[in-house]
Amino acid sequence: MLLIPTTARSVPASRYWLVLAAVLVTIKLVLALFDPTMRFFLGDSESYLHTALTGWIPPDRSFLYGKFVAASALLPGSLYGLLIAQSLCGVFSALLLARIACIDLGADRRLAAVLACALALDPAQLFYERMMMAESLGCLCLLGMLACGFAYLRKQWWPWLLAVALFGIATVALRMSLLPMVLGFALLPALVPLAHKRGRLNWLRVAGHATIALAATALLHNAYQYWYGRLSEGPRTYLQSSGTFRLGLVAPLLRPEHLQEVGLPADLLTQVGPDLRAPRQREAQLWLDDGLIAVLRRAAGADTENKARRLASLALRDDIPGFLRLAAATTADYFVAQETRTRMADDLGTRPLSADAVEKLRDRLGYDASRFHEVRNPVALYFERMGNWLIVCLFALAPLGLIVLLRQWQQRRNAALLLCLSALGLVAGQLLFSHIVSFRYLHAFPPLVLLCLAGCFASARRTSGLEPSP
Repeated sequence: MLLIPTTARSVPASRYWLVLAAVLVTIKLVLALFDPTMRFFLGDSESYLHTALTGWIPPDRSFLYGKFVAASALLPGSLYGLLIAQSLCGVFSALLLARIACIDLGADRRLAAVLACALALDPAQLFYERMMMAESLGCLCLLGMLACGFAYLRKQWWPWLLAVALFGIATVALRMSLLPMVLGFALLPALVPLAHKRGRLNWLRVAGHATIALAATALLHNAYQYWYGRLSEGPRTYLQSSGTFRLGLVAPLLRPEHLQEVGLPADLLTQVGPDLRAPRQREAQLWLDDGLIAVLRRAAGADTENKARRLASLALRDDIPGFLRLAAATTADYFVAQETRTRMADDLGTRPLSADAVEKLRDRLGYDASRFHEVRNPVALYFERMGNWLIVCLFALAPLGLIVLLRQWQQRRNAALLLCLSALGLVAGQLLFSHIVSFRYLHAFPPLVLLCLAGCFASARRTSGLEPSP
């Protein structure tokens, strides 16, 4: 760290970024040599592999990540190409974090470098760099969106809002669970300057730039849905299975009269095996042969997704307090040891891949995945033992965001407000729209926690750690 220059400068020193990048690459290289084991999550990883090999468009997962697997692993003919590519995603994510920390939040460059290294060593970051899962690339896109939003605040140059929208749709294409966060963030950079209320010119600029942000977001999201619909030969949407996922989220709120409203028999619910009223059975409703979705699919056939969307809307419309109770129940499960142990075991990838997937990995990528589920490699053990760190991030993020806002209100109001609202939005999206305890869904939380720590420890007397021009 002593190699990194720390004297105040008006612009970032190129040596600082080069040395920091070299440190981060060294960390990733050493750890890749120490533990190059790749892991897989049944269902998701097999879908991504199938997309990479055949170009298949999955109805319930990211097809874009499958293309990433094809480019990084199939082209070189080795699964370790995916490890290298995802490790580089980790390097760039850490550099973006350092950039936001020192330029936008005013953190000392030494602190920014430490936080960047902390992200590079984060258990979830290291683990998902070794998983055939979209988390590592999705986190990079999310941080890219945040970095563009903060960059806009410095000079309010409207093209940054286009970049926010572009990184936002890339994030959604990879991590559908981050859609609420992305949509909520889209207008924030343009609207945050209203906190200063500096006169008519400021209001006119805000209105114009907010219109640009809204138009860019709407255009890109509609274009993506159209593109995905064409590729999947279905309706325009983010995922063809989005209706059944929504219904699974609110399954305990479903009533017989809701089925009648969409033209289905009211007694259909009697065929559902898992307890329909139990919040913890919502995942079973999605995947079991006698679950709600399977029963609905047998009754509705090709119209399943459309009816599922309508049923989910009706259930939510008629019982919003019930929806909040479901969110509270899932939140409370993070404090139930049996639930967290079970979910951690599942997120580690402890279920074997199909024989077909194992054969494809061996023949096409030269990787033996026949026994990965039976062992805990060092990074997997690290992730498992640090699971509570992710839970701490989930519940600490909102308070830390508020602390940053209070501490930096006078000196860096715009940046602090943007970070605080982003933190609150990520927490709200997770607590409201997650139907299970999941450590995988918490992968995006450590970077924002580290940014909040940067804001908390930044000097309140300087405009920024690198003193950018206003």
